[in-house]
Parts: sequence; structure tokens; C-alpha cells
Amino acid sequence: MANTARWLARLGAEAALARARALLDAPSVAFRPNPRVSGAIDALAEAGLAPEPLSVPGAWSASGSVPGELLEQGAAYVQEQGSQMVGRLAAARGSILDACAAPGGKSTLMADAAGDARTVIAAEAAPERAQRLAALVARWGSPNVHVVRADARRPPFTRPFDVVLLDAPCTGLGTIGRNPDIRWRARPADLERQAARQGALLEALAPLVRGGGRLVYSTCSSEPEENEAVVAAFLERGAGRFVLEPLPEWARPFASGPFAATAPERGQGDAFFAALLRAV
Repeated sequence: MANTARWLARLGAEAALARARALLDAPSVAFRPNPRVSGAIDALAEAGLAPEPLSVPGAWSASGSVPGELLEQGAAYVQEQGSQMVGRLAAARGSILDACAAPGGKSTLMADAAGDARTVIAAEAAPERAQRLAALVARWGSPNVHVVRADARRPPFTRPFDVVLLDAPCTGLGTIGRNPDIRWRARPADLERQAARQGALLEALAPLVRGGGRLVYSTCSSEPEENEAVVAAFLERGAGRFVLEPLPEWARPFASGPFAATAPERGQGDAFFAALLRAV
């Protein structure tokens, strides 16, 4: 798919060129330390990896690869700043459903954000991905994350949640810097196919949000067909069931209209998108 031509048409020449150049650079390393394990930041500093806090609360950058022993011990978790942004936006006290939870970074982040004040149901349909999710939860030591096998298209839950996070399956076009093969594999028809699936998932999950609760929609795509257009169509179909919610103050650096988005050309790593929707 000719991403450069799409960006030229949508962003203009200067911004499109900046994005293309940013995707040629080696991706930055972002991580978060485990709040139950001390010493991860000091260990990275001693290794000469110059850890620095990022704009997302609790997110850090490193100038090189996080040592494997810290990952195996559950002391640190490598997670894109945009992914951490999504998890922070979805974090709230009460009950949370992470509807497409594997590999588990957002589930464990949401659980960490308020400790025992919240319960996270981390749902995943694919058996192998559910196993990897459960392994991360065990390694991270998250007692309030509960892994279940469940299909977000047919959620088996009967009680509403305070927050539902749909980190939707997508083309992954926001991760070209890490996965350059996507630029040759993706086709325009993929955007239409994914948008249809994303809309169907939103419709399936919306009834699980309690009145006054929050539905967070996110992707790791840079393309409006999977992001703004999906949200706009959902809101139009919903006839007032949900409204857009303002971003919290810490998320202002990521504001893209009423939404939150990271951008490679702004030095924010992969392109992630998030919309906060409040049930009325």
C-alpha cells in the first residue's frame, strides 16, 4: 500500500516527509518498571542505558535494549509509549474488561495504576495468546488480573463493567518502524475489512459498559479509516448511547482533536490511537 501517497494527501508534504524519515530511524525503547520490584531503573542506569521518564505517567525510555534478566524477573516490561498511553487512559477504579488482552501489557498496567482498587478481566480468544497472557500476568505478579478465554465478538459476561478497553485488531500500520514488512503486505482493502470488524467489536462490547462508564477504543494504526472513521460511525449508529470524553491533562501532548494519538514524527514512537467514550 502506498502509505507515502496517503500521508501526502492527508498530512501535507512537510508532515508526510517527517513521518517517512522518522520511520527510517531505529525505533526507540520504551518500558515501565514493575512497582512491586525495586531497582529496575537503577539497574538500567548502571548499565549505561540512560533511563528517562516519558510523557505518559510511569513510562520510561532507554537508550538500548532492556537486559533480559530484568524482563525474566518481571522487574521491567518493554512497552511502546503509545501502548502505555492507551492503558493509562483506560485505567480507572472499579471493574475493567480488557477485551482483546494479549500479550497483556495494558492489562497489567491498568491493574498497577490503582492496586487493589480495581479488578481487570483480561480476555483473549486464541489459546496460544491466552497462555502467553497468563504467563506475563504470573511473571508480573498481578493478583487482581484474571485471565479468561473469551471471544470479544461474543462476550460471555452478564454484569457491566466500569471500563471496557477494546484494543482492536488492526492493520498495524502505525508500527511500520518496527515491522517494515507491513508496508509491502498491507493493501487498501485491508483497511475496509478491519474497519468492519472493529465496528462489529464495538457494537458487541458497548452493552457491557455501565451507565456513566467508559469505553476506550484503540488501535496501533495511523490511518483514519481504522480510527476516527470507526468512532464516528459507532457514535452515529449509537443515537446518543455514548459521547466523547475529554482527555485528562497528562494526555494533552498526545491530543489529536478530541482523540489521543502518538506520532513517530513527534518522537513518540509507534503511531497509536485512542478514543475515550462515556456511556450516557
